[in-house]
Amino acid sequence: MRASDAEQTKSLWWLVFCVGWLLSACQPSSAQLDLEGPSRPTHEQLLEATHAGHQAPAGGRQECLGRLVWDLGAQPMEWGVMAPGAWSGDKFRFSEHVHGGQDYVGAANISMVVSQPAKWEDIESMQESADARKGIAISAYEESIKVSQRLVARFEAAIADPSKAPSADEVSRYPAAVEEYKKDIREEQASINRIKQDWHPIDLGLPQSLGYAAGPTLHAFLLRDGRAYNFMSVGGEGEAPFDERKKAFLDMLQRFKVRKLYEIPKERGLCIPYGFIPDDGTGHFRMEVSMRYKDRPGVIYTIGTAVVGERGIEQGESPMLQATARSAASLLAGGLTEGREVKSIGPRPVQIGALPAYQGGFSLNVAEPGQPPVFNYSVYTGYAGWDHSRVLPAITVNLRSFTKEQDPSIKENPPPIEESMQRLDALLKGMRLRPTDQPMPELAQSP
Repeated sequence: MRASDAEQTKSLWWLVFCVGWLLSACQPSSAQLDLEGPSRPTHEQLLEATHAGHQAPAGGRQECLGRLVWDLGAQPMEWGVMAPGAWSGDKFRFSEHVHGGQDYVGAANISMVVSQPAKWEDIESMQESADARKGIAISAYEESIKVSQRLVARFEAAIADPSKAPSADEVSRYPAAVEEYKKDIREEQASINRIKQDWHPIDLGLPQSLGYAAGPTLHAFLLRDGRAYNFMSVGGEGEAPFDERKKAFLDMLQRFKVRKLYEIPKERGLCIPYGFIPDDGTGHFRMEVSMRYKDRPGVIYTIGTAVVGERGIEQGESPMLQATARSAASLLAGGLTEGREVKSIGPRPVQIGALPAYQGGFSLNVAEPGQPPVFNYSVYTGYAGWDHSRVLPAITVNLRSFTKEQDPSIKENPPPIEESMQRLDALLKGMRLRPTDQPMPELAQSP
């Protein structure tokens, strides 16, 4: 390949990566807003979430995330879950390069990561890593104290013997500087004492588990069915006091259950990959995780769902604008394509289950002229959701493709976008609020 051709191909892949990433990295976002309309959804709108008329394929598989459930095709799927301590930094993803925009699972102020395969040594390593940060923090303070102490000693020596100072003016400023450095030393020593007191292992009262308190941050590391489940509760402005958060954290861990792939719980609660957290239907959540079918490892479907209007998840660009921007990305590729095939998808209204949504995207052939086509594509589908609603949260599904050139773990390039769109359409068609044995409070209270 000529150098110019290689640079051109690199530019094409860079264009696809940048456009797909930038236009999808802020999902899920935006809330249903109509300044002329009601501030809460009607009972009929709430019922749309259940997709009551939908008939799941007989004998077909299903999977769930948050409070959503959807139908799957005949091919087996997998979640974006890596081994503990891999490049992912313990995040939801398939590999260093193959992942979604945020890859995050959170319930209230608790974030979660699942990794596999895992052994008890991995759980111990996670706790040791948390404790190592304690040592690093203490060492940083101790080093700062030593620097301050050396400066105090030098200044005090100059005060006692002004001939050691550059000038009399300098000496006159030393007493105030000494007091300031001594104040810093006292504060840094107090910080060391707090770290020594507040950073320590904690007993979770659960089998095959370790816990750690890193100041206001609580960690739990659980080994279940060959997987590591990492939970973290972070304090901060607007959060409950530590003791209250710790009680809620331990309560959630007691309720947490392992969930097999394709196992759909009947009770109210939140699905996460390979896990389930029962609740009363009122808990906050924000999740975005990628899945893929095993026969197409270069095509991922990043599913996002979140309660909007809470915990920093505010109204952003509408799904119509998001879809339009993604579709318009095909125009940006015009200067680099040189006759290569470019397709624009939408923007157009579609449905996620029975909910109104918008869709837009593009497909680009990044192969050299005369070579077999290699497709990169990115398609956004989004529903805005309603503020503070657990029944009608924001929903996004981002379809993305990755080539062998982008990730060596992929052994074959993605299929034409038509095949992936068929699978996307089937996923969207059956996506709905997961049925539960007790109704969601919003549905029960709605007239």
